[in-house]
Amino acid sequence: MNCEFSILNFSSFNSKFKIQNLKLKGILFSAVVGWITVFLPSIGFSKAPFVPETAPLNIQVPAFDVKTLTCGIKVIFLKSDEMPLVSINLMIPGGSILDPEGQEGLGSLMTSCLRNGGAGDLSPEAFDAALENKAVDMSASVDKESFSAGFKCLSRDLPEVLPLFADMLRRPQFNIKRFETDKADSIDEVSRLEDTPDALTRVLFSKALLDQSPYGHSASPKSLSLVKQGDVLKFYQAHLGPAGSVLEVTGNVDEEKVLAQLESLFGDWTAQEKLPDYAEAKSLGPVIYFYPKQVSQVFIRFGVLGLKRHDPQDIPLSVANYILGGSGFTSRLMHQIRSDRGLAYFVDSVTVPFNIRGIFEVIGGTRPDSVKEYLTVMFQVLNDFAKTGPTESELQQAQKSMVEEFAYNFESPFALADYHTSLTFNGYPDDYLQTYRDKVKAVTQVQAASAASAILSQKDWVLIVAGPEELEKDLEAFGTVHKVTSIFDPLVSNP
Repeated sequence: MNCEFSILNFSSFNSKFKIQNLKLKGILFSAVVGWITVFLPSIGFSKAPFVPETAPLNIQVPAFDVKTLTCGIKVIFLKSDEMPLVSINLMIPGGSILDPEGQEGLGSLMTSCLRNGGAGDLSPEAFDAALENKAVDMSASVDKESFSAGFKCLSRDLPEVLPLFADMLRRPQFNIKRFETDKADSIDEVSRLEDTPDALTRVLFSKALLDQSPYGHSASPKSLSLVKQGDVLKFYQAHLGPAGSVLEVTGNVDEEKVLAQLESLFGDWTAQEKLPDYAEAKSLGPVIYFYPKQVSQVFIRFGVLGLKRHDPQDIPLSVANYILGGSGFTSRLMHQIRSDRGLAYFVDSVTVPFNIRGIFEVIGGTRPDSVKEYLTVMFQVLNDFAKTGPTESELQQAQKSMVEEFAYNFESPFALADYHTSLTFNGYPDDYLQTYRDKVKAVTQVQAASAASAILSQKDWVLIVAGPEELEKDLEAFGTVHKVTSIFDPLVSNP
């Protein structure tokens, strides 16, 4: 069957926020429930034991104290005296989308050098030793839309560690020897992306779906090899600064003293360059990319463009996605593909918004001899869900589960502060934590169905498959197949 099809017709795809941990826990909970359901009869029960209803969780959102430094950094305090610890995390707008064309990976390399290259008056070795003496794990990293830096330490050591943190951010040395080491490590890490189906399909998926946008760009050994030490310094000077930044302080601290120290360390930090505006990404789809790789488990990614951050359909789509593939063993995809037919080791769906339209993705793994049937069933499930959406029963169960799982964000003050900081950084309302559960419960079947249909009815889907060479013929049943021999080469699209 030759198919130029939308999901609806075979003839015609989480600071981020930081919800992955929540999703994983929900999946593990669903897995335990599924295990109990399947195996209880075999361990001596004539029927499943009675599980009484539990009272609704009483979640209290703590008070966050928000201050602003002279330089513009928003500081969020969450005091907790449970342990003599403090956590500091800073989010700065920017990210890998700022990598210059031809030097993809520069932002990531810059954050590595920021941490490893020495700071202030301390050489790299002396800086490392100063942190080790206080048992401090300080880090810096990059995401698509942000730079992050932070650490945890004993509360009593904070006055001595904060100046080290400020030196790293404001007075990095970018030591040449450490630069060369970090560059070599980065090239080696990127070179090994093709070793695993998960990593290589992730790169191909991003390139195929977010084409013609910096959101779809990724580092290559060649792009990293072109980066010089001066490029790292120039990139740092242009893009790291206080504008739009959010700093989280959580733990056993004296807020007044910490605020005064932060002001003395960061108050005169000058703003970085203004971020450019980015056009919406354009998918290369409908298209199939196949990476031949001799593996026992075929890795499959399917997706379309998702929602832009703050879209009114965000929560209805989150509810719909939870039912479709986001709830582990209770999801429709998992039920029909794995539980009913045994076609997949796993199958999951995710929706991730960006400041431009983000992604909706279905991820799965199956045996080579099951790929054709897996894809047929997957498309049918998506087709049916796009037409009718969830049932009322599915909706009610999903809403109950999502409200209960929301409590995982409150497991520790540190986890909660991270989540709240991500919300603040990304411009969500101050009362988001207080109103989220009510908004989930207010989603109607019609709203969930409409949100799902708007996403799943798109025709410009992309399908990425990594598996044995002989799968190419099976994939041809779903459309024109483009074989990929290197994830670092440009991708071609259908005419």
